[in-house]
Amino acid sequence: MKNNHFIFKKSLISLILILFIGASIVPNGIGYQGKINLQINNEDAINFLLNDDFVNAYWEFDECSGDTAYDSSEHSYDGTIYGATWTTDSYSGCALSFDGVNDYVDLDDYAKNNLGFNKTDDLIFSFHFKTSSTDKGIIFSQCRGDSYGYNPGVHIALKSDGRIEIQVWRLNCGILMNSTYTYNDGSWHFVEIYYNGISSNPLVELYVDGTLDDTYIKYVCSFYADQFKYAQMGRNSHELTDYFEGKLDELKIIKYPGGNEQNPPTIDGPTHALPDEEYNYSFITDDPEVDDISLYIDWGDGNVEELIGPYQSGEEVIVNHTWAEEGSYNITARSKDRWHQSSWSEPFEVVIGNRPPNTTMIQGPKYGDIGENLTYTFVAEDPEGHTVQYFIDWGDTNTEWTPYYMSGEEVSVTHLWSIGGNYIITAYAKDDLDDEGPWSEPYLIRIGNQPPNPPKIDGPIEGYPDVKYKFTLVSTDPESDDVNYEIKWGDGTEVETEYHESGETVIVNHIWSVKGNFTISARACDTFSACSNWSEFTFTVPRNIALNLNSIELLFSRFPNAFPLIRQLIGLKNYLHQFIFKL
Repeated sequence: MKNNHFIFKKSLISLILILFIGASIVPNGIGYQGKINLQINNEDAINFLLNDDFVNAYWEFDECSGDTAYDSSEHSYDGTIYGATWTTDSYSGCALSFDGVNDYVDLDDYAKNNLGFNKTDDLIFSFHFKTSSTDKGIIFSQCRGDSYGYNPGVHIALKSDGRIEIQVWRLNCGILMNSTYTYNDGSWHFVEIYYNGISSNPLVELYVDGTLDDTYIKYVCSFYADQFKYAQMGRNSHELTDYFEGKLDELKIIKYPGGNEQNPPTIDGPTHALPDEEYNYSFITDDPEVDDISLYIDWGDGNVEELIGPYQSGEEVIVNHTWAEEGSYNITARSKDRWHQSSWSEPFEVVIGNRPPNTTMIQGPKYGDIGENLTYTFVAEDPEGHTVQYFIDWGDTNTEWTPYYMSGEEVSVTHLWSIGGNYIITAYAKDDLDDEGPWSEPYLIRIGNQPPNPPKIDGPIEGYPDVKYKFTLVSTDPESDDVNYEIKWGDGTEVETEYHESGETVIVNHIWSVKGNFTISARACDTFSACSNWSEFTFTVPRNIALNLNSIELLFSRFPNAFPLIRQLIGLKNYLHQFIFKL
């Protein structure tokens, strides 16, 4: 009997769907034909933009409504708008207005590789803006996500004094430049920023309203497109600060991967050699335009050699050299075609004479109890394969030497601490020729550590498939250590956050692609790897099979004289709805 009911219900729903489809494909003269023409015109406009292969992203801000800033490039890097409002006070069409408090556009999904770029790329950032604010505000920012946001980090900002600030930074080196003139005068301005990353000292040129404002050249540490994690318009991408107050229009990014550069040579050859003996090294340059090249070689000992060539792109060039003194030397090289010279290659290290062991690596528990025996492993490799012994500083005034072990062999050593607190373990290896390697990285541990409290999870309890939902997590650590969060979303996916301050509320997002009940599980772990118990939170994507005939009513508002019989079915909508779901 239940099967019969199911078949009847399924057949009735199918019949209504067929009627709906039949009505929607019936031509209605000019109205339907006009819809087809509109689609063709839109596609033609988009295809025109796609012909420019170098437009990486282009947000025109001409939607004039909604919470999405659509990318007109072929990449569709569409941004989600939070707080910013649409305005017709624009350079063209509409623009986005930011309040300087909490408005921004989220582009995080495209930060890695897509909006991210390599140090050696060439880019052009352009946009129109208008502001009279005297507070610093970020117009565009992208970074890796470290607490300081510069690893790497890029931002374009308007300073409190009205000057434009441009930053391209990695680790402890990079570009930080300011415009000569101020532009917070309440008028629309057009900005073009040219970043030429072809050399070790990239060049930045800033044009405002078609006039060169300033140029800047400085060394920038290497960074790569896949190192970026966050991208935002209207604020810092690594923290909720420096919100932009003003209007923004027509933001475009043009990217030339690799620019017009000449690739530096790759170097190969012996990494260990003896004094006063001749050794051969190979240099290969693959020129992007397959031009002939010449070579410059710096052997690291004061000798710089110019090999005029020409050599073909991809040709292996063999060059020999002799070092007179023991020591460590870095070979670098660069190539030059008829247009430009490359940056210097990555250093190729050659050690003349005996080399000490490499840096000792330490592994073991990050925390323990007072009086507990904790075991740690120490390992280092000796370049020549000599046996090594380890000197260990336990950080509590106790030190010790181990016996000699084979190069690369893991050595386990046990130690206990009698007083609670933080301790730093360090070690180095010495080979059997008494050459000492460098000290290890400090290995921080805590004796008597307490794990964080289980995190509190908050957010919506119900939603829809393929929609991004925001949740917050917060946990406090008894010792106020930073904590990160391990999250299981209940659909087989997991994520681990960056570290945050104890008690800081952390926002995470997730999308479920199917319906069902999902148990979100999360725990907090401190910087010593002590983790709390798991907390749970239930999120439901309901299996809603309710029949919605609103779209049919909308259809007949366009076709008032079509299908009188179906119009009668519309009048029976409520009855059908109740009848079907009582089966």
